[in-house]
Amino acid sequence: MSSSNSFPFVPVNGFTPNNPGWSSVGNIDSWSADASGQNFTFVFGSRSLVIQILGPTAYRLRFNPASGATYNAETSTAVVSRDLGLTGLNVTHSLVNPGLLVIETGSITIQIGLAPFAVQVLRNGQLIHQDAPGQGVLYIPNQQVIAVMKTTPPGAGYYGLGEKAGSQITKNNFTYTFFNFDNFTYNGPALGDPGPLNPTEPLYCSIPVLVEFNPFPSGAFSGAGFATGVFLDNPAQTFANIASNDYSDMTGKYYMGALYNELDYYFFAGSAVPDILQQYTTLTGRSPMPPRYVFGLHQGAYGYYDRYKLAAAANSYRGARIPCDGLHIDVDFQDNYRTFTHSEMKFPNAQELFSDLHGIGFKMSTNITPIITDNPLNQEGVKAPYTQRDNLIAANALIYDSRYQDGESPDLYEGGVNYGNNRGNNPYPSPPLQFNRNGLMPLAAPGNYPDFGLAAVREKWGQQYQHLIDDLGLDMIWQDMTCPAIDPNLPPENEYYKTFPQNLMMAQEATAADGTITVNYLPNAQLHNSYVNNLLNGTWNGINTLRPNTRNFIIARGGYAGMQRYAGLWTGDSASSWDFLSINLPEVLNLGMSGVPISGCDIGGFATGSGTTTQSSVIGGSIVGGITNYELLTRWMQLGAFLPWYRNHYDGYNKQFQEPFAYGEPVPTNCRKYVELRYRMMQVQYDAMYQWTKSGLPVARPLFLNDPQDTGVYGHLNDQFFVGGDFLVAPILTQHETANPPTSPVRGVYLPAGSDWYSFTDNTAPLAAAVPGGTYISNYYADLTLVPIYIRAGAILPFSNLEQWVGQLPENPLTINFYPGPDRWTDEAAYELYQDDGITTQAQAGKFRLSRVYQQTVNSNGSVQRQVRIARVTDNYAPGAKFIYVAILGSITCAKQVTRDGTVLTDVGDPQSLEYATADAWYWNQSINVVFVKIFDNKSDTTVVASY
Repeated sequence: MSSSNSFPFVPVNGFTPNNPGWSSVGNIDSWSADASGQNFTFVFGSRSLVIQILGPTAYRLRFNPASGATYNAETSTAVVSRDLGLTGLNVTHSLVNPGLLVIETGSITIQIGLAPFAVQVLRNGQLIHQDAPGQGVLYIPNQQVIAVMKTTPPGAGYYGLGEKAGSQITKNNFTYTFFNFDNFTYNGPALGDPGPLNPTEPLYCSIPVLVEFNPFPSGAFSGAGFATGVFLDNPAQTFANIASNDYSDMTGKYYMGALYNELDYYFFAGSAVPDILQQYTTLTGRSPMPPRYVFGLHQGAYGYYDRYKLAAAANSYRGARIPCDGLHIDVDFQDNYRTFTHSEMKFPNAQELFSDLHGIGFKMSTNITPIITDNPLNQEGVKAPYTQRDNLIAANALIYDSRYQDGESPDLYEGGVNYGNNRGNNPYPSPPLQFNRNGLMPLAAPGNYPDFGLAAVREKWGQQYQHLIDDLGLDMIWQDMTCPAIDPNLPPENEYYKTFPQNLMMAQEATAADGTITVNYLPNAQLHNSYVNNLLNGTWNGINTLRPNTRNFIIARGGYAGMQRYAGLWTGDSASSWDFLSINLPEVLNLGMSGVPISGCDIGGFATGSGTTTQSSVIGGSIVGGITNYELLTRWMQLGAFLPWYRNHYDGYNKQFQEPFAYGEPVPTNCRKYVELRYRMMQVQYDAMYQWTKSGLPVARPLFLNDPQDTGVYGHLNDQFFVGGDFLVAPILTQHETANPPTSPVRGVYLPAGSDWYSFTDNTAPLAAAVPGGTYISNYYADLTLVPIYIRAGAILPFSNLEQWVGQLPENPLTINFYPGPDRWTDEAAYELYQDDGITTQAQAGKFRLSRVYQQTVNSNGSVQRQVRIARVTDNYAPGAKFIYVAILGSITCAKQVTRDGTVLTDVGDPQSLEYATADAWYWNQSINVVFVKIFDNKSDTTVVASY
C-alpha cells in the first residue's frame, strides 16, 4: 500500500513560494482571445494559462503547471455562477506594445505584461492591484505546487479567510493554512504555540478568500479608497501569507497557493468591501431566507443522553422564563452510534417526545456525522438490521479502500470516530464497548464513509433522513465530524491528520462545457476540503426533498467556500476560556466577510478550559463540577445575544451544567436580560439577513463595513461591531470580577465619526444627549448587568413584543423606533423591513412583504414636524398582527397633533388605552419622551406626522 506520506500535511512555513527553486511564468510566447473577447489564453513553452473576464470588475485566472494541460472542465463545489455582470458588457483589448496587453471592461483596466507575464489592475487610471514584480504566478516544474504572489499596497488591511483563530480581525502579518481539521480546542498543529490566539493552525472550515481594503491608499496606489478580493478555489491544502516574515522576507507582498491541482483564482474590485462581498457571494451563491427560529437561542449538550435529561432542560428553560428555540441532541440520540437512527431505549416514543416539545415551542435537532458504523450490534447488544447502512451499501455508495497508485481494492475503507469516555455518568450500554480497569468506557464507533463526490451518492444519502424528518418530525440538522473527523488512535498511516488518509482515492465529477459529466478518482489530498461541501449538498437536497414546503436548516462544524448555500457554521470545539471568548467576535466577523452570514461559537465553551472553576468527578452516577466560571458564561451569553448563531453547547460528560438557568442568581437574570433583548430585536437581524440574500452584506459587521471613511474605526475593530447598519455593540470580553485581583469592568467605546450616537435605553428611560461621532469614551463602566450599546442618530429599528420562542404569539405587532437625527427620506437611505411567515418556503415564491421605512424632520413657521412614511414595495404577505406601533423617540414635549395621511388622530393619554384602541391613535409617554402611535395595517403607503 502506498504511504499517506506521499501527500504529507505541510505546516504553514513549509510552503515556501518566496524561496529560490520556484519558477515564474516568464515570457509569453503567444496569446489569443476567443470570439467573445472575454477569454484569453497565454502560452509559454508547453504550458498555458487562461484569463476569463467575468464582469465589469472581476476576472478569473487558471494555471495548471502540467505540460499540455487543458481547461475544458469544471470541478468546483464552491462556484454556482461565473456571470458577474457579463450581460451587455463590452470588453475590449489592445496590444499596446509587444510586451503589454490591455483589457478594458469599462470599469477596470487589466494590464497583462507579456515579457514577463504579470497582471496589474487599474481603476479610473489608479493602480489598485498587481502581481509582485518578478514573481506573480509561481510553480515548481515537475511538481503540482502552485502559488500567486501579489503586492500589498501601503495601508491595506486584509480580512476574510474564513474560520481562523486569533483575537485580531485584521489578518495582516500572519501565515495561514487551509486544511479541514478536527482541531479540538484549537490545540494544533500550528507555527509556535497552538491555541485560540494562534491564527496559523488549520481549523474545521476552509474558505481561502482574501478581502483587501485600502480606504486611504498612498504611494504608487494613491487615489480614492478601494477594495479588492482574491478567492483561490482549490480544495487541497492551501496557504496564504500576508506579509509575514516567518521563513523569508515578505515585506510588501502576500501570496496564496496550494499543494495540488490548478491555480484557479478569482479577482474582484470595488470601492469598498460590500462591492467585493456582492461579487463573491454571487459567484459562490447565497441561501434563501432561513427559518426565523434560527435567530433564537439554542441549547445543546453532549450528554442529553435520554428523554428525561432533554425534557428537564426544556422545562427548566420555560420555568426560568429564558427564551429558547432550539434543542440539540448529540449522538446520544442514536441507536448505538447508528447514524440516522434513534434509540428507543433512551428516547422511547421519540415522535411523541418531539411533538410535546414542539408544543412548548422547541425546534429539534440531532447530530448527523458522515460515518456509517459497521458494528452489527444495536443498543441491546443484538445483531439487528441497520436499514440506512443497507440502503447505502446497495447503492454502492461507500468509499473503497483504494489507495493512490495501488489499484482498486474490493474492501471498504474502515475508519472510526472517538466520542470520548463514559465515566459512569451515562447508564446506558454501547455494545460491545465495556468499562476498563480505570472505570472508563471509551466511546467509539468503527465504520465506513460515503463517497460524496458522486451525485447518486449524495442523493441516496439525503434519502436516509426519512426516519428523522418524516417519522419523528426533526426540525434541523446538526452536521458534525465533517472533515471527516477520524479517530487519531487508528493505525499509524493516519498520523495526526485525524481525517481520511491522504492517499485514499475518492470520486470527483468534472463537467465539460457541453454539460457532459465524467468521474475521476483522485487522492483525498487533492479533494480534502470539498468533502464537506458535498456532504452538505446531499443533506440539504435530501431534507428539502423530504420536506419541500418548510424551510430547513443545517448547522455544520465545517465547510468550504460556498457552504453558505446549505448551512450555517459553528466554530468547532472551543474551550471555556477568556481567550476563546476574545476570538469569538473576530472569527464571526471574518466569516461574514467570507460569505457565511450565520456563524457563532459554542457559548461558554464546549470543553473544559482555563475558565472552568473545578475539575469534574462522577459522584453517584452524576457529573459534579467542571462548571464554567459564572462571569465568563455571562459575558459570553451577552456577546452571543448579538451574533447570528446563538447556541450554548457543552460537553456534559465532563461538565455538570452550562445552561444559564442552572447557575445561582444573578446569572440567570443577567443572561435573561440580553436573551430577551435578542428576541425583541430579532426583526433587526432578520432584516439584515434579508439584505444578505440580496447583496452578501453580513448580519454582524465590523465597524468599517458601515463607516469606512472614518480613520478612527480602524483602531477599534476587534471588540466592537454592528448588528445591521445602526446598532453598535461594545461587549465586555475580558475578565474583571473574578480576576485575581479583581478589576473594574471599564472599557473604552469608540463612536464612528460622521454620525451622532445615542446610548441605548431600550425605551426604559429618555434618550440622553447625543454623543458626537469621533468620540472615544475611555471609561465606560459596564458591570455584569450591562453591555455598552449605541444607536446611530436617525436610526430606524423595528422591535417586537417578547416571546419565549419564535411564533409563540400569533399576533406580535412591531414597534418601529425612530431615533432623532438626519433625514432618511430617500429610497437609498430608507430602512428595508422584510416580513414573511418565517417557516414555509412560500417566500421563495414571492409570498413576502418588503416595506421601505422613511423619516424626516421638517421645520416650518416655528413648528417642528417628525414625519414617518411606511411604503410597501412588495406586498404578497399579510403579517398576523393587524397594526403596528410607531415610536418617535426624543419627543421632549408632547406633540400638539399627530396625523395619519392628513387625518388627525386621537390622543388616548396612556399606554393601556393605546393597546386597546380599535382605531388609529397615539399618546405621549412623558417619562421616556416618546410619542407612540398605533396605526392599523390597512394601507400600502402611509405617512404619520407628529407636530410639535
